[in-house]
Amino acid sequence: MEHSLVIHSQGLDIWRHTAGGVERESKITTDDARTKLQNWLAVARRRITLIADLAEERHAVERLPNTSRADRLQLIERKLAQRFPDAGFTSATPLPPGPEDGLNKPVLLSAIPRSSSISLWLDVLSEAGLKGQTNAPHLTSVPFLIEHWYCRQRELPPQCLLLTLGAGGMRQILFRQRRLAFSRVITAKAATLAEDLPVYRDELTQTLAWLSSQRLIEGSPPILVLAAETDFPLLRELAPSLSSVMEFIDIARYSGGGADVLSLALREARQGGTPGHYNCHALRRVRRLSAARHAALAVTLAALTAGLATATTGFIDINHLRQEANQLTAERQKLQNELEKLNAEATSEPGADLPDDWFNEVERLIHDPRIAPVDILQAVASLLDKAPWARLESLTWNASDGTQSSDIELEISLNGNEPPQTAADKLVSLWQQQHASPMRVHIDSDMERLRLETTFSLPTREDAP
Repeated sequence: MEHSLVIHSQGLDIWRHTAGGVERESKITTDDARTKLQNWLAVARRRITLIADLAEERHAVERLPNTSRADRLQLIERKLAQRFPDAGFTSATPLPPGPEDGLNKPVLLSAIPRSSSISLWLDVLSEAGLKGQTNAPHLTSVPFLIEHWYCRQRELPPQCLLLTLGAGGMRQILFRQRRLAFSRVITAKAATLAEDLPVYRDELTQTLAWLSSQRLIEGSPPILVLAAETDFPLLRELAPSLSSVMEFIDIARYSGGGADVLSLALREARQGGTPGHYNCHALRRVRRLSAARHAALAVTLAALTAGLATATTGFIDINHLRQEANQLTAERQKLQNELEKLNAEATSEPGADLPDDWFNEVERLIHDPRIAPVDILQAVASLLDKAPWARLESLTWNASDGTQSSDIELEISLNGNEPPQTAADKLVSLWQQQHASPMRVHIDSDMERLRLETTFSLPTREDAP
């Protein structure tokens, strides 16, 4: 069950993702917030996208010299401390260089000031995550989600100042080469848009002057107003004092576009890929524990699958197989006991970190070259399950450094009446029904064996904020 939790100045809104879009499920104010959110999380296990929609969010572009990675990280830490000394959540994202950057490397620094309301929600979510009740991988924000959306809108200009209207006010977002470079919210002060319009016009003029002084824009960039078409006549009053070209775009023409930009951001939360997000120690710690659980289960499953594949070759007698099965069962029980112990310690002492040597041992087992990743083993097992006349003789794999792809090679023997070429065609067809990668086949007609070669794309599992 997928949900988005939107943190704003009045509290938190819970949105449920459905086949037709998103719908608001409930609203929680800061009064007795902890108990209400705990009760909601306890009903069922939930996958959550955590979104900040706050006017206090800040963004700034810094141009850093071309240095080593270690020096660059230190520079970023210093710049974040200088720009946002009171920030509780920060992020640094490399940007593509522009003509005005020279040899420098631009980076977007983002921050949300330390907020007791955000901390309250994070405390409840981290407790639920440690108990396995929820999965909230990251803390993202509306500007990051809109950037994720804008990168795909090839009909819109690479550089522009995007204006969006909502109940909270007017949001200004600057895109350079389709990447987020600035965002600001002018809070609504009056009850109607018409009353707020003079303030929005003055603030827009000041923003353009500031962006020019920071060398974030050259000349007069196009201004796109993303709003409901019914508001266009009124919003045209923003233009008289500006020299920039202003274009009005009906938000309803985009999938997910509703009354304001939040609807578009919520729809974007379900798209593939990972939008920008903030460093959050509490959520990272939960991810590490969750990754450790999955790693232990993956190692156990890989070992069991490897034993099963070995058994099908017919070179192991039943007594030997029984002994290996008992050893694997004992090892799995040992890992399970250790996980339960760690989970109990993490729940009783929220501030304590998991032992590094335990993570190192799990990491070693995951990367053991003798055991292919569990995703590869599952894919091969699924293929052979649909081809009972094929028997796996060997499986080799080779992961390319720095990528999520692995080259795999299967050696298959045929124990039925299928001609080798017919069997090869069926295996290729079965593989391509499940995976997009092509499969190459070499046939050894004398021994009635097939060698299948393909590239397998492993799922992305990001653990670093």
